[in-house]
Amino acid sequence: MKKMLIMAKSLGGGGSEVALVEFINHIDLNKYEPTLLLMDRDNEYKYRLSKNNIKIRYLNFDNNFFKSLVSMYKLPGKIIKKAKINSYVDIYSLVSRHVSADLDDLYDIALDFYGYGSFTTAFVAKNVNAKKKATWIHDSRMPWLKNVTNYLRYYDQIFCVSNSVKKVFDDKYSDFKDKSKVMLNFIDFNKIKLDARAKKNIFDSNYLNIVTVGRLTEQKGIDIAIKAANILNKRNLKFRWYIIGEGKNFNRLNVLIKRYKLKDRFILLGYKKNPYPYMNESDLYIQPSRHEGFGLTVLEAIFLKKIVLVSDIPVLKEQIKNNVNGFVFRLNPENLSETIMKVYNNGEIKNKIISNMNSQQEKMEMYNKQMSLIDCLVEE
Repeated sequence: MKKMLIMAKSLGGGGSEVALVEFINHIDLNKYEPTLLLMDRDNEYKYRLSKNNIKIRYLNFDNNFFKSLVSMYKLPGKIIKKAKINSYVDIYSLVSRHVSADLDDLYDIALDFYGYGSFTTAFVAKNVNAKKKATWIHDSRMPWLKNVTNYLRYYDQIFCVSNSVKKVFDDKYSDFKDKSKVMLNFIDFNKIKLDARAKKNIFDSNYLNIVTVGRLTEQKGIDIAIKAANILNKRNLKFRWYIIGEGKNFNRLNVLIKRYKLKDRFILLGYKKNPYPYMNESDLYIQPSRHEGFGLTVLEAIFLKKIVLVSDIPVLKEQIKNNVNGFVFRLNPENLSETIMKVYNNGEIKNKIISNMNSQQEKMEMYNKQMSLIDCLVEE
């Protein structure tokens, strides 16, 4: 039995935390004895853990001041990370001397699953004793990585969640490109299928019902979606666009919705514990993101055989081939609204897309065969 340590920010947040849960759910407990080490006690997605016997540990800081310097739930920690202050002043090393955890003396493998240029990367690098270490890159935009560049030399593997992310990483950090590999996120397709059936007849079928799932942040491009909805409304399209998710831009987006008089057309539903019935009942699933690392919800929508529209960023174009299994639009309100109208008015092309999706279902299983990368690293 191999001892595995997995470190992360918390069990709450967004897509990377969902990916963390699914990674844990796919660990073979006949091979590994996993321990999850967390910085913060946000357990929003703990209910999704199918392995209830996993050991969960938390970092213990000497006082709240040191925790505030690295926690993503505290303003100083957010500023230090986003302003890349740790690349100039090694705050993470300072904090690492004022934190402890209930850890084993030696692990066979230690994984910094969170990454994102955060304290977790520094902690696993310097404070954890393990035969092998790996960290993750979850986004194609990685300015924050400067915070932890000095710690990457302590890692044996750097996992990128898509080919696009790996290409960006290899170009920007060529000294470490021999360590980088693609590890796709794990997805529980059986659970998605079951959860998608939990509710029926959610929407009014007299409307074109559009769904987007994502945090209300600039990254997800919800502001672009609102402006596209304004164009569609002026063209008298009978639609309703539902957004599932919470985030810091809620008030700002509400201002836009009111400005364009779209309160009955563009609806912020907030957080939904189970978003899959909404995705499953939608006519279109749209992801207008400015940047992504993997695009988990896009793959989930493909699995549910939805007509999917995505912005023309490299990582989403890995999943969606324009006019083959979905549609790709230029990231502006005009082209997004034009693409929606094109799909709405062309039943033949929609049938073609759905037919192509049926032939792709078998390929989905490759997303759940990634643990061999961990096995190989441990055995090297």
